[in-house]
Amino acid sequence: MRLGLFGRGRLGQAIAARAGAQLAWQVAREAPPDTTVDVAIEASSGHAVPARVAWALDTGTPLVLGSTGWTLPDLHERIGQRIGVVVAPNFSLGVALLRRLTLVLARFCALDPQRDPYLIEHHQQKKHDAPSGTAKLLANTLLDGCPRKTAWALGGPLQAHELSVGVLRAGSTYSEHRVGYDAPAEVLELVHTARSAAAFADGALAAAHFAQRHRGVFTMDDVAATVLDPLFAGLAGPSGAPS
Repeated sequence: MRLGLFGRGRLGQAIAARAGAQLAWQVAREAPPDTTVDVAIEASSGHAVPARVAWALDTGTPLVLGSTGWTLPDLHERIGQRIGVVVAPNFSLGVALLRRLTLVLARFCALDPQRDPYLIEHHQQKKHDAPSGTAKLLANTLLDGCPRKTAWALGGPLQAHELSVGVLRAGSTYSEHRVGYDAPAEVLELVHTARSAAAFADGALAAAHFAQRHRGVFTMDDVAATVLDPLFAGLAGPSGAPS
């Protein structure tokens, strides 16, 4: 695989280190060279995403979008079956697992109105978007699983239908996402803490291989399915009781 990489920040450098000889070129926010690549990864800036998508369609290059803080409402229509695109606000397989567990937690909250779900995320001081793309993904997952929550909001006071999302920007923490619920008799939390960008580099390369082999728009859930789906097999016996 010949890889093109947009981005020279911590994530970009980690991906470049893991890619090794597969890396054909690496740029920041400038236009890429004319060298043809099998797939490209965008990890520079959300502001660059529209131009990267246009470039990928013009050149027929599969694309992985790892930058956050962008919106393209017509992305699926523009891509169609022309190229493969993976949209991944977080490349970590651990976060892909966290999203699935978050859906289970949300469905558990839906069974009892006293279970109040929440989300807290912490990134380093200079991160531009708040909440993070991963936090938005997890927040929307909580809304999907707990129908009485129909919107998320930062801070408070909140309406009963709003999911509380807390955002912290301080220090040099790479990222932490904490999903939980608070009930009168108990509190349950799921926590993912990334110690460095290295946690995401392998996932980014896995997403690049996936984009190269598929056409259409996909997510990190699709990339991780072959690893994660077997983990949930056999959790209940034929009668529905724990096996």
